[in-house]
Amino acid sequence: MRPTLYYDARLKGVATAGNGEKRLVIEYRGRELSLPADPANALHYEKRLNTSGADAVIIGLARLIRKKPQGGNRPRLFYRFDAYVDQSLRRAFELDDYEFIDSDYNINCIGWRNDKNPDGFLAPRGIIPGEGGRFVSDNTAKHAVAIPFEFIELATRMKTDPVSVIQLFIADVCHLQNTPELPRADGFSSRGTETSRKAQDYLRQAWRLKKDFF
Repeated sequence: MRPTLYYDARLKGVATAGNGEKRLVIEYRGRELSLPADPANALHYEKRLNTSGADAVIIGLARLIRKKPQGGNRPRLFYRFDAYVDQSLRRAFELDDYEFIDSDYNINCIGWRNDKNPDGFLAPRGIIPGEGGRFVSDNTAKHAVAIPFEFIELATRMKTDPVSVIQLFIADVCHLQNTPELPRADGFSSRGTETSRKAQDYLRQAWRLKKDFF
């Protein structure tokens, strides 16, 4: 059984199988592997490799995902590749610390190293540290909120869930940015400047806030 995560994988190319399926060709711990690829992700890195030249080296994480292919009825398992923004980044498994694994927070427990931090550092599970190993830790606080059926029904009609709607509104109001260069452990990310401005305008009008509040 193949692993679901290939840290520090070297992407060597994108191949096309006989059935037309795209496959990621990676080098992992001295072995060359061919993994079924998410088509959109494979196309992105195929273009990137072609632009960078034959000798290009891209280090990153190949991870297993479940995705419904175009024209397909059932979700399938694919691998997607995410290049490290900091190409000196490497996993430091010996630093992993799961002592507080039951914490409600996405705590810093995964070990990494890079040129800036040769002795290593800890980062949250589920994210890849950004430029210079930077990231935003999870400092969220949980609150129990009663949600009326009307809002649940509205979210359902939008083909989402009420929690996602609320979380997106929070991200827009606070203009939170979750980027590869500076990933957020809580996952909050604004949809853009325009939606952020409109969310802030709503709060100003609903709560009669001053223009310079934000």
